Amino acid sequence: DHSTAGGNGNGNGNGGGDVNFGYSHDRTSASSLASGYDSAKDDHPQGGADQRVLIAGFTPAVTPLERLELTPNDAFHLLLESDPENGSVWAEMSTAEREAVEALREQRAVMKTVKNADWTSFLKRFRESVIDKRRRGNPIHVDKPGRSEPGYDDGEGKEGEGDGDGDGEEEKPRLPFNSFVTSTTLLPSCGKKMRCFGSTKEYTVGVVFSLPRRFPLDGDSEEEAIRRTRTWSWPAGYSAKTEFNIDARGDLINGREEALVPLGGLRRLNHSYLHDEDHEVGGRIIKGGLNTIPYNEVYMRVGGPGRIIGGADCATGTPCDEAAGTGRSLDDGVGLPSALFVRSAQYGNLVSLLRTRARLSAVLGKEHLRGIPLLYVTPDDGTRVLTERLQRDLLKAMSRSLNPFQNPSIQHRTTIDNSSEPHMAQKLEELIDLDEDHIRSILTPEECAGIAGGFGATDDSVASLLRDVLKSDREEDERAAEARRMLGISEEEYAEAESSHKLQDIVNDGLTAAVRSGDYNTSRQLLILYTLVASKGEQEKQKEAVNEAAAAAARAQEEADLDDGGEGRSSRRGSAGVLHEEKLNGASAGAQRDDDDGGDESVASPPVGPTPLHTPPEPSFMHRAAKAGREDEDGGGKLSTHFNPPPPPPPLDTDRLRSATNSDGLLAVLGAAQVLRAMQDGGAKRRVEEAVLAIEEWVENGEQSVAFRLASWRDQRAAQGDLKIATEQDSNFMAFISNKAISNRKKFAESLRDSISATDFEDISFLQSIHAIVSKMHSPCLRLELLQYILGLDNRYSVAHAARSVELAATCMNISAYENMPPEEKDGAKLLKES
Repeated sequence: DHSTAGGNGNGNGNGGGDVNFGYSHDRTSASSLASGYDSAKDDHPQGGADQRVLIAGFTPAVTPLERLELTPNDAFHLLLESDPENGSVWAEMSTAEREAVEALREQRAVMKTVKNADWTSFLKRFRESVIDKRRRGNPIHVDKPGRSEPGYDDGEGKEGEGDGDGDGEEEKPRLPFNSFVTSTTLLPSCGKKMRCFGSTKEYTVGVVFSLPRRFPLDGDSEEEAIRRTRTWSWPAGYSAKTEFNIDARGDLINGREEALVPLGGLRRLNHSYLHDEDHEVGGRIIKGGLNTIPYNEVYMRVGGPGRIIGGADCATGTPCDEAAGTGRSLDDGVGLPSALFVRSAQYGNLVSLLRTRARLSAVLGKEHLRGIPLLYVTPDDGTRVLTERLQRDLLKAMSRSLNPFQNPSIQHRTTIDNSSEPHMAQKLEELIDLDEDHIRSILTPEECAGIAGGFGATDDSVASLLRDVLKSDREEDERAAEARRMLGISEEEYAEAESSHKLQDIVNDGLTAAVRSGDYNTSRQLLILYTLVASKGEQEKQKEAVNEAAAAAARAQEEADLDDGGEGRSSRRGSAGVLHEEKLNGASAGAQRDDDDGGDESVASPPVGPTPLHTPPEPSFMHRAAKAGREDEDGGGKLSTHFNPPPPPPPLDTDRLRSATNSDGLLAVLGAAQVLRAMQDGGAKRRVEEAVLAIEEWVENGEQSVAFRLASWRDQRAAQGDLKIATEQDSNFMAFISNKAISNRKKFAESLRDSISATDFEDISFLQSIHAIVSKMHSPCLRLELLQYILGLDNRYSVAHAARSVELAATCMNISAYENMPPEEKDGAKLLKES
C-alpha cells in the first residue's frame, strides 16, 4: 500500500490509502459502505460540516458484562463453621481427613508453607533428586532417589547410580518418591496460637506431613531417632537459617546446635502457649503471653513413601507398617503430603487451593492425591475442614456467583502476546479435572462450562462434557422427531423444526466466563473443542441420514427388482447416497476414487497438536497449510486427496461478548467464532459478492472523477477525527490524487472475485484465501472495512486482529479435520510429528 501508516493491534489498523466511508449502522449491504453517502442524511452531502459519520459495527466503548455477586476477596463463610470438634462435621469427614486432623490435634504433623513461585521446584524434588555441591561430604541430608527418578528401571527394582549413602543402603528397594530434607513447622494442637512462615499473599497454600509414631531402629525412641537422623528443631522465635548454617560435613555452625530443642520439647512449649499465661519465646519469658506466637522450625526429611491412609499406600493398597520399617520414617522420609491447607477463607485463596491440588495430581499422579484433605488453619480459629460437601458448595458458588479470575502470579505471562513455557506449563498443571471428585454429577453442564471457561479445566474433561451434551441434544431431537411423527406432521414441517442447541448454549456460557476472567487460553480451548465435537457430531448425523436414505433406496429397489435375481442391486451401489457416505468416511472408497477422478478435491490440512491447549500458535497453521498445498501441487503432498473434512460447527452468537472486551486474545477467539459462523450460515458468501460489487462501483467512479476521490479522502479524514481511529498518520492526500488507491482496490476486488470462483465457503480453502488477502494488507481502510463486513467483525478488528481470527478458525477446522480422519489417513499425514 501507498502509506507508511500501518494497522496496530489495539485500534482499527487504518492508515492512508483507502477510505473509511460512512454507512448505515445495521450494515445491511456493502454498497452503503463504499457509496460515501449516509442514507439517513439524504439532505446533506456525505462529509458535510453538520453530519456525523456512522460506521456499521463500530464499537465506541466497551460494555463490560455485569459483575457477579462475589469477588476473590469475599469469604466462604461455610468453611469457618466446619469445625472437626463438631460431631456432625466429624461424621461426614473421610478417613484421610480424620487422620490429618488427629495428627494436628496430637502434634504429630508438621506444616510447610510454599512460596507461590517455588511450587515448581518443590514438586520436582519428589521426582528428581538434587545434588548440592556444597554438601558432598554430608551423607545424612542428601536427596535419596526413589522409583520416580528419571532413568530408574522399575522392572528390576534395583538401585541406579548415585545412591551410595553408605551402610549398604544402595541395596534397599527404592521407595515410590525421592526424599529430601526441608524446613517445616510443628504447630500447637489443631494449629492454634502459632502462625506459619510467610504472608498469605506470597505463601498462599501449604502442605501437611504426618509424622511417624514408631521407630524400630531406635527402640521406639523418637528422641534417639531424631539424634541419629539429625532431624533438627528450634523453638519459636529462633531464626535457624539452616541453608546458611550447615557445613559441608552436615554439621551445624554459628551456634545453631546449642539452640536445638527436640520435638518433645517443642510439644511442651506449644502446650504452654495454649494453656499458660506467660510464654517462652526466643529464650525469653513474655509476661502475659502473646496473642500469636511466631513459628518454630523443624528440619526433617519428607517424601519417600507415597500418601499413607489407614496404614496402606492410597495408590497401590500396599500395607505400610512403621514397626516393620515399611511406613513413614525419619530415615527415608515421612511420605507425600497428607493434606493441603490455606490460612484464609477468601475465595481467591480457596481457588488457589483447588488449583494447587490439581497441580499436585498432575505432577505426582492422580492416584496418589485422590481425596487429599483440604484444610483451613489459622492461629485464631484452629483447624477447619473443607469436606466433600463444602467442596460441592464451593464449586457451585464458583460457577454461579463468583467473578472468575486467573492465577494472578502467572496471568501476565500466559497472554496471546506474552507467554513463556514455564508459566504455560504451570497453567496446564492447574487445570481442574471435571471428571474427578464427582464434579460432573454435582454441577449442571452449564456450571461445568462456567468452571472451564472462568477457572480452567482439562482438555479431556471438557471434551467429555461437550460430547455428553451433544448426545443429550441428539436424544432430545430424536424424541421431538418421534413426537412429530406421532402427530402426523409432514416431512417439510419436520425439516423446518428447530433442533436442540444446548451445546451452543453451554459453550457460550463457558466463553462468557472466559471473558469475565479475561482468559484467552480457556476461551481458545472451548472454541477448538466445540468445533471438534460439534463438527464430528454433524458429520455423524449426515452419515446416519445418508445410511438411512441408502437403506430405504435399497429396500425400494429390492422390492421393485424381485424378478431380476439381485443383479440390479449390485449395479446400483454407486448411488449418490453411497458416494456421499464415502466422502464422509474418507477411507473405504479412497483408492477407487483415486482411479476414477484423480482425487482433485485436495484439502491441505495443517498439522495439529495433541490437545487444544498444546496446539502451536495459530500463524503456523496457515503457513504449514500453504506449504502442504504447495507440496500437493508438486505431487509430494503427504495428505490424502480423498479426505473430505467435516463442515464448520453450528454457529455461536458472540456479538455481546465481543462488545464486552478489549483483550487482543479474546477478540481473536470471539472473532474466530464469528468467522466460523459466517462460513456456516452462508453470510460470508453473500457478503463477499456484495463487497466485490461495491468496491468495483467505487473504482469505476474513482476512475472517472478526481473530485470523487478528493471527497473520499475528505470523508476518510472526517471518519478518523470523529471516531478516533488509531492511525500513525492521516490518510495520504497524494494517494487519492494519483491512481494508487484505485490500483490497490482493483487488486483487492480481483482477489475477492478469485476467492469466490475457487472457494468452498464451508471449507478451509476460504480461510486460506482470506488469509492470503490479509497478509498483503499494510495500511488499508476501505479494504479492511470490507473484510470486517464480510466476516461480520466490528471496527476494533485491525489487520492483526482479523488475521488472528482467521488463523484460529483455520486451527479449529484443521484439528477437527485431523481428528475425523480415518486411522490410515492420519498415519499418512504425519501431522503430529511435524507439530
